[in-house]
Amino acid sequence: MSLRLGAAAATATLSCTALAAAGAAAPPTDATDRQARAGRPNIVFVLADDLGWADVSTGRTNRGSGNPYNETRAVDRLAREGVAFDNAYGGPNCVPTRAALLTGLYAPRPTNNLYLVGDLDRGGDQTLLDGAPQGLPDGDDALPAEAYTVGEALRDAGYATGYVGKFHVTPTAGQITTDFGFEENLGGSHSGHASQYHASNGQFNDSVGPALDRFAADYTRAYVDENIRPYSHGVTDATLDALVGTDKHVTDAVTDATIDFVDRHKHEPFFTWVSNYAVHTPIGDKQPRADLLAKYRAKPAVPGHPANAPYSALLEGLDQGLARLVHHLETTPDPRNPGHPLADNTIVVVTSDNGGTANADNGWLSGYKGELREGGLRVPAVVWSGGEHLVDGGVVDPTPIHAVDYLPTFASLAGAELPRGLRPDGVDLSGIWRNANAELGARPLFWHLPGYLIAGVRDQRPETVIRSGPWKLSYRYETRDWNLYHLGDDIGETTDLAATHPDVTRRLGNRLLRWLDGVDAPLATLRAGRAPVTVTFQGTAYSAGKITRYDEPTELTFQPGDEVPALLPTVVTR
Repeated sequence: MSLRLGAAAATATLSCTALAAAGAAAPPTDATDRQARAGRPNIVFVLADDLGWADVSTGRTNRGSGNPYNETRAVDRLAREGVAFDNAYGGPNCVPTRAALLTGLYAPRPTNNLYLVGDLDRGGDQTLLDGAPQGLPDGDDALPAEAYTVGEALRDAGYATGYVGKFHVTPTAGQITTDFGFEENLGGSHSGHASQYHASNGQFNDSVGPALDRFAADYTRAYVDENIRPYSHGVTDATLDALVGTDKHVTDAVTDATIDFVDRHKHEPFFTWVSNYAVHTPIGDKQPRADLLAKYRAKPAVPGHPANAPYSALLEGLDQGLARLVHHLETTPDPRNPGHPLADNTIVVVTSDNGGTANADNGWLSGYKGELREGGLRVPAVVWSGGEHLVDGGVVDPTPIHAVDYLPTFASLAGAELPRGLRPDGVDLSGIWRNANAELGARPLFWHLPGYLIAGVRDQRPETVIRSGPWKLSYRYETRDWNLYHLGDDIGETTDLAATHPDVTRRLGNRLLRWLDGVDAPLATLRAGRAPVTVTFQGTAYSAGKITRYDEPTELTFQPGDEVPALLPTVVTR
């Protein structure tokens, strides 16, 4: 499944502990031996917020459509040296993706039940359908306390677990540590974004969890020289010097807190989730660091790509933080693996929660954050390690992967035992990370959104989607339409092939209905005050938690308050 681009052949490494003990060269060891000697790997999960598929300057995560106006040297390097995925997916926006990442479960599962930020009626009260309830009984778009998370899985496996930055899907900040498995919470809260990126008088405002204030002090000369200048490009010394004494940027504070956590837990296996606030709104001249804003204000646009100076400045700030974190891993000795830096036994994953907004560069993709088009779902994703036994790099891998895959992957790497009866919807990706001939096959991926997000450029209505191989099939509940796209030939989803490929439509449509039934997916209902809807139908239907087959043409009537079903006719036409 992997396309190898100039990767060096795997080479055996020597065990430094064996060398020290024997005083002579040790024989080469295989990957299993190397991993056993180093112990369970550290995991650093770096999540950007609203980063578009083509926002990064590398082309390896986006089929060559990276934005050269933006400068993301750290992401580019990790994509070049690690495994870059160009078919990686999140959810339509922050809440559903973060819930899927934490739980390894699709949205309709009872301990997930999150589909959008806010509620599912973000289209006004004139829509045909009424969005399904989501979240907690009071409507809060948050996970219940009983949800089992990746934090719990790794904590119970003996990892030090730390959360840094935005959390969002928690009723209270305290539950991040009491219920969701993270032993430390540095900045996480119920807030969905930082309403102001800079601290003021050494404190961030209440959109950032107060534990991050420990890293909110103004920039000092030493800080700028040690933590910004080495990673700065295209900025004058005078511009960097002008940062001294100014307010700390939250992106830098997130990196500070992450490095602090790593240093305090490097004697044990650690898992740190680094949840950046960038590049979520607000976006404007007051939000980026001043040196980066000046750089992009002076930079000419690149034809064919967005050139939004504040947005690009926020993005490069995130990238500089990643560069600093990786450098720290590469230069800090590993107490559990003498003679090696932490990087040799650490896996770094970099991705985004959802596709880009109208501020972003989504490349050839259609749609935006909040929609089930590719532009709302597809994200950059890179996996890197200094140890070849963990990540065999130099690879662009086209395997479709999903946010639900990270919990089972991290649990596998940690040797964690999941609770009896818990079956994540994702799969273990660690085999394809290390080029271990692990094939995931043409497994389907699913998205379900029983409600509305109609605002600005976005027009998302109740819809369910399946992706299988190159095919993407969607069902739209208002119009009862099936739409089929071949993403290998039509990544922009411009040509509907449902009628010309009825065999594919029926095969994937049946799979979609079986999935809805298997997860007991809730559906949108006919809105109160609307006239009943009557259709004559022959085929297979899903609603009210079950599948019904109609072998003869049958008149179906839906009253206000009834779920409006998914209908797969015996003969698909348009």
